[in-house]
Amino acid sequence: MRRRLMRWPVRIVGFIIVLFVLLWYSIYYYFTSVNNIAYKVRQNVAARVASEHSHFLNYDQIPKMYIDAVVATEDRNFFSNIGIDPIGIGRSVYIDVKNKKYAQGGSTITQQLVHNALLSGYQKTLRWKVVEMLYAIGLYDTMTKKEIFSQYANDIYFGEGAYGLYDASETYFGKSPAELNDGELTMLAGIPNAPNVYDPFYSLTLAKERQKVVLLNMVDSGKIIQSQANIILMEPIRLKQHRI
Repeated sequence: MRRRLMRWPVRIVGFIIVLFVLLWYSIYYYFTSVNNIAYKVRQNVAARVASEHSHFLNYDQIPKMYIDAVVATEDRNFFSNIGIDPIGIGRSVYIDVKNKKYAQGGSTITQQLVHNALLSGYQKTLRWKVVEMLYAIGLYDTMTKKEIFSQYANDIYFGEGAYGLYDASETYFGKSPAELNDGELTMLAGIPNAPNVYDPFYSLTLAKERQKVVLLNMVDSGKIIQSQANIILMEPIRLKQHRI
């Protein structure tokens, strides 16, 4: 009798593992053979880059300082999560239900890419959020982290009609991302949070305040130390002449 009782937990664990594997394979099959979202994301981002007459940046062409700044600020577990952040999602869903409307984001970098490339035309509702999460898991399952970040960096909106890191770098500084100093890169990393607010052409003060938040996040996540943050904050911000 005791042996039989001991077998049940093992069977339950085995059943859960099999169920998980089948579920994961089903997601992979759906997002590769039925609804190939990786292909759709690549196509839509490429179309955006072409329409803006910009330049697509592969992951290795994106400055490391910018990558570290964005990951520290937007999604610290980006390189290890499955496309979603369960804790952040739980918090946002709780607030959404409490307010009886969609109010909170809680979005990872992967979710933001899904939104920008595939779901930007849809109304933000709880149902939309669920679809975004499922798509993010599907994208994680079918695209490498480096490519996800690259696609994201080439499609995010920076204000001033600039989409993507290369276009934003040219728009604000008249240079390619590889030519920017760390101060300029960390400032760019903060702009997409609220492009109209942190537009350095209209308020360099607010853009600098946002840059401080980015640097604080980088220190807090161990990307840089405080003395490095202080040096970066003092680096010159050479804005391109703005045409009104």
